[in-house]
Amino acid sequence: MEMVEVVMVELETLEVWVVTKLFILLLFSFIFTQEPCEGTCFSEKEVVNITNNIKELEFKLEKSKEIEENLNSQIYMYIQNDSLNVSLINDYKNQLKWKEEMIDLVKPKWYDNKYLWFFGGIIITSGAVYLAGQIN
Repeated sequence: MEMVEVVMVELETLEVWVVTKLFILLLFSFIFTQEPCEGTCFSEKEVVNITNNIKELEFKLEKSKEIEENLNSQIYMYIQNDSLNVSLINDYKNQLKWKEEMIDLVKPKWYDNKYLWFFGGIIITSGAVYLAGQIN
């Protein structure tokens, strides 16, 4: 019997403890109530829309960063290609300069004249025909 009485007393103290905790919780819930919405209040649908917009903007930001990295790599490749083209242009300028020097060094000789060969051929041919006509 004593054991039952001890258990009953413990249950009563436990009930008192739980009731006091619930009372304190209830008291705090009335003291610190949510204040009515002043200014900007959003419905559930608006909150979902804002969340979706934020996710979409984060996705667009990520894509724009990828695009920026790609463009930066292309710019770097174009700069390298441009430096290669500049060196090729300089080589071509040197070739043109050497070509001009070679043209100045190698001038045609007097016997490389096409008119001289043309009229010389006419004179020799006509002389050969005249001499062939003199033979009887």
